[in-house]
This record gives sequence, structure tokens and C-alpha cells, in this order.
Amino acid sequence: MLTLLPGPAGARAQDAPSGDKVPIERCDVLPVILLRIDGADMRFLVDTGATTVLNVKTFTSGRSKRIQISSWSGVAVTSAREVFLPELLIGSYRLTNLRLPAIDLTSIGKACGGQIDGILGVDLLDRMGATIDFQRRLAIISPRKGHSEKDQFAEHEAATTHCLTAFNKGSAEEFGDCLDPDVLLYTPWGEFRGREQVIQYLKDRFLNQQPNPQFEIRSRDMRLFGDAVWHSYEYRIDSPTMHIVGRGMMICRKNGGKWQMLNMHNSIAQPEPGAPKPQF
Repeated sequence: MLTLLPGPAGARAQDAPSGDKVPIERCDVLPVILLRIDGADMRFLVDTGATTVLNVKTFTSGRSKRIQISSWSGVAVTSAREVFLPELLIGSYRLTNLRLPAIDLTSIGKACGGQIDGILGVDLLDRMGATIDFQRRLAIISPRKGHSEKDQFAEHEAATTHCLTAFNKGSAEEFGDCLDPDVLLYTPWGEFRGREQVIQYLKDRFLNQQPNPQFEIRSRDMRLFGDAVWHSYEYRIDSPTMHIVGRGMMICRKNGGKWQMLNMHNSIAQPEPGAPKPQF
């Protein structure tokens, strides 16, 4: 949880929580913190009322898309570049496999008279369990307990169980919330890109059938890569009119604290007897 500790001017040092302490600098009157990205130090404005964004003048690669930007004045939809960062370091704390929007922050740099490479917002501060002590000019990084590899796997498995339940009761809307907006689904019957296309395929093939086909999986292996889980499994889908058995692999990542499927690849070990191949 993000905690703001302005504190009285004479507060004692032991009042600050323990953790990795990272100094907060100034760009004129604006609080700035140094992050390390791709081996280089970057100056990020600390803003607990905004979501994290990058300066497009610093991060020039990536693809353009429509995104939502949150700040103290509300949420706005704008066109931005999405940039993938393999690693971001703040002090000794590491975040991996980030996808962040990049917009033009030149005006902020001009206003304070220094380089601003991005805005460090509440989304990443919360993930790091950061306490911002503006009085002492410190960012104190104390990751919350309960986020070990074992806990991450448990969260992922709980999310997977919820998604299977949604599938088995034929709830397209609920299952759609389990999918990353950029999900890719590979099946013996075709390749489907994006949440809308994947859900339409699942409706046509499974979710609109009565009685609802039942989807079961048996995990074979799981690996954690930063904020993503690689998960291999055996699966079966049963109904009075179909029986599909096969193997699959999915990659899931966290979006806003929620596990969502980013990539799913299913193959058939035992085809449906006599069933024609769907045409797409």
C-alpha cells in the first residue's frame, strides 16, 4: 500500500519505516528520483496522483496506441507509444517486463529547468510497497509480504480456476476479463488475435453451446519470469457432442494486479471423432 508521510519538521529518523532508502532529488521544486533503465540513470518525477508514463523524447521505440492516462485531474484517453522495458531498477529493487506508455513530457522538463525522462506514478509505487517521505526526501522501498514465487503461483492458479469456472458456465463477459487486451490464441482451427476476436471464436465454438462444454486442465509445469507465468498443461473439453483432449501452454501476466492470459497455444492429442474442421 502506498503511504504518504509528510511528517513534522522535527520527526526522528527512527519514525521512517525500514527498507531500501532511495534519495529524492529536486528539479526546481519538483521531486525527482533516479531510476536505472538499460544501464543508464533516468530522472523520473514522483507523482502519487498519476500513473507511470515515459517521456517519448527519451524512449523512442515502441508502437502507438490509444491508452488511458490517470492524474490528479482525472482519467483521459490519448494517443501514446507503448514501450517495453525488460528491467527497471530503483535502488536495489527490480521490476521486469514492463509495458508503459510514452508521451511528450518536454513541458515538464522546461518548467523545472532539467531533464525529465518519465513520471513514476502510484501504480509502480504501490507494486514496490513504496513509502514517499517528502519531508526527509526519501523513497522507502519495502515490498509487501505474500509476493514470493510460491505466492505468485498460488495467485495465478486461483485466477485460472476462476477463469475455468467462467468458461464452464458459458459466461463470455466474465471469461473476457481473464484475457489480456492483446491476447493471442493458437488452436488447431485457427489463430486469433486480441480479446474481441478470441471471445468471438470461443462463443462460436464453445460458450454458446448448451449444455455448456466443460474445460478441465491438469498442470504439468509452471515458471515465473518477472511479472509473467509460463504454464504448461494437459486439457480436456467435454460435452455430449464433443470430446477434445490435448496439451497446451499459456503465458499470463499481471495487469492492474489481475492475472490475465497473454498467449495461449493448444494442440490436440485426440481429435473429436467424426467432427468436421471448422472453417474460419
